[in-house]
Amino acid sequence: GVIPDDVAYRAIIKACFDSKRYLEALQLAREAAGLSFKALRINMSTENGLPMWDLHDLSEAVACMLLADALLSSVESSEGGKPPRYQDILVITGKGLRTFRSTDPVLREKVPAFLNDIARLQTTAIKGNEGRFIITAASLQEWVASRACKKFKGLFQ
Repeated sequence: GVIPDDVAYRAIIKACFDSKRYLEALQLAREAAGLSFKALRINMSTENGLPMWDLHDLSEAVACMLLADALLSSVESSEGGKPPRYQDILVITGKGLRTFRSTDPVLREKVPAFLNDIARLQTTAIKGNEGRFIITAASLQEWVASRACKKFKGLFQ
């Protein structure tokens, strides 16, 4: 059989994402992230004690799907049945300096737009660094309590 490579995964994820077939796009993004394709995973670390999710080198569709997955996982995770403890999340999109054409998607614009428009989750720009934004703990808590979060989860079921 034929084994898909990262290019094939990106193309199929993009097609599903563009047609708003988010469940299929997420399933494929998860599958690809579980393989050894570096360019199909969020680099998760911490900076100054805050979770830092680095989306460098991801396509718009892959970044949005994996970010949605990480967000939904973070708000659902709890220890011993306790409600989750929300904290600010630093998201790195990059400044788009390696974008080859002006028509190429730039994550710094597209990812916050996806979160604001589709998830209805507020993001906060970081002054002086266009390649980063924050999802504040207060924004997360408000979002989880809203109907918008439930509606967003429904896109992936």
